[in-house]
Amino acid sequence: MLPSIVDAVGDRIEIHLDGGIRSGQDVLKAVALGAKGTYIGRPFLYGLGAMGKEGVTLALDIIRKEMDITMALCGKRDIKDVNASIISGRA
Repeated sequence: MLPSIVDAVGDRIEIHLDGGIRSGQDVLKAVALGAKGTYIGRPFLYGLGAMGKEGVTLALDIIRKEMDITMALCGKRDIKDVNASIISGRA
């Protein structure tokens, strides 16, 4: 649904995805499909429950590292260069 929502609203508003984000790969897929941002409530809460403030920091670090690795595997160095081609395999 995300691509059709992005197409429907065009440049009028930013689209942020809330729900279903569990990894850096999920964040990258959402951005590739047109989201300008994502919310990561569950990983945030798991980290908080497990280790407090340090757990939240660790959860965010893990997601960032997953994104970095996945971007590298897709041949991308800058999030601004990420688009649907990383999912479909077409430019």
